[in-house]
Amino acid sequence: MKARPSRNLTKSQSSWLAMLRAIPVQNTAAHVSESEQDEVCIIVKIKPIPFLFAPFSWLIRPRRERRFRLEALGSRVWHLCDGERTVEEIVDIFAIQFGLTFHEARVAVTRYMKTLVQHGALAVAVDNAQEVGA
Repeated sequence: MKARPSRNLTKSQSSWLAMLRAIPVQNTAAHVSESEQDEVCIIVKIKPIPFLFAPFSWLIRPRRERRFRLEALGSRVWHLCDGERTVEEIVDIFAIQFGLTFHEARVAVTRYMKTLVQHGALAVAVDNAQEVGA
């Protein structure tokens, strides 16, 4: 199910189309391991604390990495984010595999992607030069 842009799009519709055309890319610096239960564990390094806060780091040890675990559905989204598929293609695949409508799959996939971006495991490349109405 492909989005069909019309000539008279609202700003909200145009931003959704841009998001669907975006390409999610895994952080190559993240360390990824998989368990036998189809869970993915992702470890992302955290930037060191600036020099100004160094005295406090003697008392409170800051974390040097962030770890999080994805269950089967989150793992599937992670594997689909290969740097070549668009968000829309991932949503389509997810909808077919799990028997969801496009909109149900879009909500689930974009929530997982948002979490992955917030944790630094995923980046989303958006082509701003692409014409929405073309």
